[in-house]
Amino acid sequence: MKKIKVFISVIVVVLITVYIGNNSIKISEYNIENSKIPDEFNNMKILQLSDLHSKKFGKDNSYLVKKINEINPDIVVMTGDMMNSKGDDGEVLINIIKKLGNKYHIYYIVGNHEQILESNDSELFKNYLDKLLDLKVKVINNDKIELKKEKSVINLYGMWINLRYYVDKTNNNQKDITFNDETVNQILKTSDKESFNLLITHNPLYFEAYSKWGADLTLAGHIHGGIINIPFVGGVLSPEKKLFPKYYGGDYVFNNSNMIVNRGLGNEGYLIRVFNRPEMSVINLKN
Repeated sequence: MKKIKVFISVIVVVLITVYIGNNSIKISEYNIENSKIPDEFNNMKILQLSDLHSKKFGKDNSYLVKKINEINPDIVVMTGDMMNSKGDDGEVLINIIKKLGNKYHIYYIVGNHEQILESNDSELFKNYLDKLLDLKVKVINNDKIELKKEKSVINLYGMWINLRYYVDKTNNNQKDITFNDETVNQILKTSDKESFNLLITHNPLYFEAYSKWGADLTLAGHIHGGIINIPFVGGVLSPEKKLFPKYYGGDYVFNNSNMIVNRGLGNEGYLIRVFNRPEMSVINLKN
């Protein structure tokens, strides 16, 4: 009888831990220093949301909306997979944006799930994008937006990557895919290296290519923090079907360029996060 009570207690503790670990949002804060950031943009606060997968935090996402309003960012960027590729109309995100009102400038790029949805049901995807645009969300389609303060500018590039570049190492047809800075140049054209360039994209796999192209700061997602996080080791799983992905979450540096990989808010399919809480990233620009 005593062993049964101990077993039940352990199960209860595990269930509570898993629930908290999948529903309690972690706020990760980063300071990005760069001499190319104009004085007018010093202390600009960027909130990054990624990989929501239509997950709900509290009734009508009240918990998530409250967290966003507490942060009170200057801009919000959404780096893809905010909805699911199947059985989803995107209304969860639409309702979140409605609750935020017109309080924030929101910039959005699509991830692999949105691309899959578009290929399977183009009309549903178009309706989803139309609703985002009606709510004044700026959907960036492999283009650049100039963020202006007085006479100063920083460049915000939004890039979605074709599905063939989401490399699956178990697929023989994808093993020889090449993606480099020339590929980025073909998608986004030449970067303005005199200005501070902020790139938002979904897939972090090609960070070195982004940096060589001219990104001073890249914001990405996609890896979900590796789903299972081993303390002092890192994320375990990758959508690329590769164990211990190089870029699973946090801040990375290459050639004076930074990339912040957000661990995402939702779960893909039936995967459960372990030691890997849902995350919102707050990035403070410093000159």
